[in-house]
Amino acid sequence: MNLSTRSLRLAAVAVCAREGIDVAGLPAPELLDLSADVARLRRDADVLMAQVAAEIDRRSAGVGVGAGLASRQGFRTAGELVAQATGGTMAEAKRLMATGGLLVEVDDDAAREAALPEPSPLARFRVGLAAAVREGQIGIDAAALFTSALAVVPDSERTGRLFSKALAQAPGLPLVKVRRLVWQAQAFADPVAWGDREERQHEARSLIVRDDTDGMVTVTARLAPLAAAPVKAVLDAGLRWALKARRDDPSFDTRTPWQIKADILTDLCRHALDCTQVTSGVKTTVVVRMTLADLESGCGVGEIDGMAQPVTVGALRQAAADAEIIPVVLGGKSEVLDWGRARRLFTPVQRLALVERDGGCAWCNAPPSWCEAHHIRWWERDTGPTDLDNGVLMCARCHHRIHRDGWDIDIKDHDIRFIPPASIDPNRTPRIGGRQHYNLAA
Repeated sequence: MNLSTRSLRLAAVAVCAREGIDVAGLPAPELLDLSADVARLRRDADVLMAQVAAEIDRRSAGVGVGAGLASRQGFRTAGELVAQATGGTMAEAKRLMATGGLLVEVDDDAAREAALPEPSPLARFRVGLAAAVREGQIGIDAAALFTSALAVVPDSERTGRLFSKALAQAPGLPLVKVRRLVWQAQAFADPVAWGDREERQHEARSLIVRDDTDGMVTVTARLAPLAAAPVKAVLDAGLRWALKARRDDPSFDTRTPWQIKADILTDLCRHALDCTQVTSGVKTTVVVRMTLADLESGCGVGEIDGMAQPVTVGALRQAAADAEIIPVVLGGKSEVLDWGRARRLFTPVQRLALVERDGGCAWCNAPPSWCEAHHIRWWERDTGPTDLDNGVLMCARCHHRIHRDGWDIDIKDHDIRFIPPASIDPNRTPRIGGRQHYNLAA
């Protein structure tokens, strides 16, 4: 493929125009503009490096010692050669080669387009993915997530639609959120294969306890998502309780969040030694959700609150039999959710409905166990009702920032929009929030 440096040169010009500037003295808008320009320059450089890495990989594919380029340069693999050139890791080198391979593949397909039949759904998606990489909408790491998933999903129109929707939501998201979108697309595209994956994860579960040289003991556990959900829920609920008590009385607890979680784990194990002891009093539940049609058929994919990976409905049905796990079946009847001014605090049922709508913190997507239900129009100041349309699920940090900086929140038809103050955006352009921002199945 022909190397094009036009985008890189344009990005470099934008950055180099600020030669000698005092970054510490930049006003916030100019600093953000500089950040965007440098990020674009980095993404464009990564695209070129990906193309070079793919060619190194191609030339290193010879059979026998010394047959390939990497071997002749003294490396066992092309990845080692690329990693030395970039100063990065082998994992990064593999992502560069995979993305470069995608760009080469799409260009080669375009060159043969006249002789090819109608392209398959995944072939069309690969064209869009390559364009998103070249245009700087997503980075190399995000592209590698998509490329890896494409190797194990069926080439169908449904798969193409799911992955296209995930790609449309990916720009501007951190890698951990893009990974969640890709997992969801992969699970919905082939629930049967996703169920097989769950079986392999269950078989791969492990817990290792080892003594370190400094006398500490390290506990390492690998759990499947469904098994990890109650563990994570208990740890998050205990941490939230402790941090809330600290806000009320800063001298109450000086532990770090990591120390608090470690203490929760040891307290649980102490309790298991003698179940006549009272517990900490911190209660929590695990919420799983699925559609009514999937519940009845036993096929399909659902979600667990606070967990990034989707889970098959078969596994969710089994989990929902536990007393401390609440199944939310979408499309069924529910209790009264709107209480107006009759109640000051949101009820547990209303909170579950907010979790269903918002998916966690409506701003940062923190797990539901970290969040509280807050009035958009304040109870005291604005006489705001305790209704779902006046409620939003937010973690304490985001809630305080929204009020401190003067953001507005607008909810219509279950869609959440955060409206920035004029000091941040003179046009006050709404920003999408809630489940729709991070969740493919919203």
